[in-house]
Amino acid sequence: MSRKSRIRALCAASLLAAVVAFAAAQPAAADGPPGFLCGLSPVVDALIGCAHAAPQQSAPTASSSSSPAAPASAPSAEQLAAAPPVARSVTKPTYLPNVLLVRFKPGVAYSRASALLAGLGATTRTRIPHIRTRVVIVDASRRNHVLARLRESRLVALAQLDEVLHTSGATVNDMFFNRQWGLRLAGFTTAWQKTHGKSTILVAVLDTGVNAASPDLAGLVRPGADLVNGDADASDDNGHGTAVAGVIAAHANNGIGGAGVCWKCTILPIKVMGANGNGDLATVAAGITRAVDMGARVIDLSLGGPAGEPALQQAIDYAASKGVFVAAAAGNSGLATPFYPANYAGVMSVGGTNSTDRLYGWSEHGPWVRVSAPGCNVAPLLHAGYGEFCGTSSATPLVAGLAGYLLSVRPTATPVQLITAIEKTARRVRVGVQFGRINAAAALAALGR
Repeated sequence: MSRKSRIRALCAASLLAAVVAFAAAQPAAADGPPGFLCGLSPVVDALIGCAHAAPQQSAPTASSSSSPAAPASAPSAEQLAAAPPVARSVTKPTYLPNVLLVRFKPGVAYSRASALLAGLGATTRTRIPHIRTRVVIVDASRRNHVLARLRESRLVALAQLDEVLHTSGATVNDMFFNRQWGLRLAGFTTAWQKTHGKSTILVAVLDTGVNAASPDLAGLVRPGADLVNGDADASDDNGHGTAVAGVIAAHANNGIGGAGVCWKCTILPIKVMGANGNGDLATVAAGITRAVDMGARVIDLSLGGPAGEPALQQAIDYAASKGVFVAAAAGNSGLATPFYPANYAGVMSVGGTNSTDRLYGWSEHGPWVRVSAPGCNVAPLLHAGYGEFCGTSSATPLVAGLAGYLLSVRPTATPVQLITAIEKTARRVRVGVQFGRINAAAALAALGR
């Protein structure tokens, strides 16, 4: 080797050593090596562990929801789409301009109730029989007048507005499992040594629908219901519901995507939110009762609003009376303001924490937030590929999936027993959560399994 070649080789070796030393000095990311060093050269990639890391992509600059946003072209099998910004939850309630919810007193004849509504110019759109509630349509200009008259009537037990709700983000061989730091942190990889779940456990996803054709959900999605369009086609036209379902039950050890919490749990899609990620309280309440009647053991509500109305609480009460566990997103406004249905009794409210067990800045907080879970997770995109799904909408299905997993091991467990096991074994976080971050392995042990 010539003197000039030896000098070039020595310089290259010195540069490489400096790069590797610099990489080693950086704080380890929760999901792998420092991404900005990957791609310098195949040698550097191999030395600092980039060989199986997904290429980094810049996050979109805006997002209308916390759904994982599809890039301009769907990512290839080797790419993981970066998480979009977490959409902040609304902090002031809004209501449908022409809809009221009415519950008549026990014993009031159907004909008398109908006559009262007709006299006020209101027509029944639908009924939610389990909570004795009618959803009625009125002229928007007369809504408040009709509401006042209904509240004055001796026949009426309750009359309310219809609030607008919003969607609120073991070793396996799945391609992006190395990015799923939350599953390891929350003890799922240890718990999986016991079981991977059972298909007999039905977890209802009340959301924008679910893409049952997603490869990571193939064979896991039962025919559901579409309460937005009034049919049985609960397919997804937004992406949020598909991401939620993926966090709960994505196939593991199939070499693609990521692993769900309860690999073999069955998903029941109930479409209650539209393509824009919004829905109304009456439809969500009806969806809860529908999910219960269709045999769901667990309900995931990665949605909510800042007000909440009695009809929604009644639907939650109906689920509890039938032994159904309900988890709901605490919201993404970064405030301590209660969010509904998360703040209702009988619901496990879920905040979002990071890899160091601190609440994300966008997560709601306060003593009414019962537990937290990792708030950024790998999830299937609507049409193809995978992305990072962030928000309390993403943390909630970890808790719903955990409940389904625990029921797979102990099918006779009641919601109270599940709640107790999850809460008392949660790892304390610094502030903002009543019990702490979930721990799947410890919760399993608390049930005596």
